[in-house]
Amino acid sequence: MSTAWDRLLLGRLDPVVRRYFLGVALTAVGSGLTLPFLFVYLAKVRDLPTATVGLVLAGMGVVGLVTTPLCGALVDRLGARPVLVGALLVEAVGTALLSQVQTVRGAFLVTGAVALGHAWMWPASSSMIPRLVPAALREHVVGLNFMLLNAGLGVGGLVSATLVDVGRPRTFEVLYLLDGLTFLGFAAIVLSLPPATGRVPVDRDRLTLAGWREMLADATLRRVALTVLLLLTFGYAQVESGFAAYVVEVADLPVWVLGPAFAANTAAIVGGQMVALRVVRGRRRSRVLAACAAVWAVSWTLVAVGGLLATAPAVVLMVVGLAVFGLGETLFSPVHPVLVNDLAPGHLRGHYDALGSSTWTVAMVLGPAIAGLLIGHGLAALWVVVTVGGSLAAAVLLLDLHRHLTDAQDGVAAPSVRVGGPGSGP
Repeated sequence: MSTAWDRLLLGRLDPVVRRYFLGVALTAVGSGLTLPFLFVYLAKVRDLPTATVGLVLAGMGVVGLVTTPLCGALVDRLGARPVLVGALLVEAVGTALLSQVQTVRGAFLVTGAVALGHAWMWPASSSMIPRLVPAALREHVVGLNFMLLNAGLGVGGLVSATLVDVGRPRTFEVLYLLDGLTFLGFAAIVLSLPPATGRVPVDRDRLTLAGWREMLADATLRRVALTVLLLLTFGYAQVESGFAAYVVEVADLPVWVLGPAFAANTAAIVGGQMVALRVVRGRRRSRVLAACAAVWAVSWTLVAVGGLLATAPAVVLMVVGLAVFGLGETLFSPVHPVLVNDLAPGHLRGHYDALGSSTWTVAMVLGPAIAGLLIGHGLAALWVVVTVGGSLAAAVLLLDLHRHLTDAQDGVAAPSVRVGGPGSGP
């Protein structure tokens, strides 16, 4: 076992990293309380039309897409820490206000605030971790962070599944208030970190439009971003929207099924992440991402078949399908953010991370809109075809991606950049 693995498994990470992980775990539990239920909450509790809810969720992606570039520039200018704190505070307020949503207009406004905080939280967080740990540990620490995140989501999901009741709106309102409090807790923890955490020396003259032009001129980054966008549109972006809509609207299963399904997803991630980290070590990142896409195609196939069966076997396939999806996540989570970071020159890491996050936000525009429009208009079979087909198309493109990456970028050679610790520059 490598020194990197010894340090992780024996818990000898820097105290700053461990404190940061505590905040991740706290907010993950809060998010788990509400994550499976936003679609159901708006459609079944607040009685908004299914197609409209899809557009509301897509609108969250639009907010992220429009605002994320500014976030990237601020991270490179100010450091990740203050940007992350601001994002967490905005998301805390927005999440708490979800408990009071009653109308379509209110849903757009409040989810817009949630989307703003969420969209800024991820690039700031993605920039924070590489600046806290040595380059040799990045994939392992990112994977561990993702495992903790999903363990928290699973705990929250199991708790909320026993509490929510579509006929009792108050049960959902309490969960959104509790979720908002966890974001405040994470913000307090980030504020307790050393002031220089997540900050690097920069040449401010380069952090202008020239920085964005320099980044967008990177043909390899553009190829990675577009390919991953396809993968996410028919992967992650379908979990909260398409999957929830398919279970409730098409398979006509009770809403409580979402709780065990998301719990199974989390269990697969928590149980499989360390194994996945050993599997991906030394393997080409492009092939690992292609394998992820193939696994997601299998997952959506299982979910689709479940919609054709009687209640009991349908529930089983929904749970198994989302568990299989979780196995794909264990391949994606440690690879994609590190790949984007290894493409980035040090002075533009925030910009690159912002673009990496933008692929998520664009996917969160396209995915819910596709799911809401197709399932909301009775075209569930077409939703299955485009979701499975999109995942398979992404797998093919990702297999070809290695021809456009250096060995170091593709994860089969030691990276040339080293990051020493909090506040250190590349």
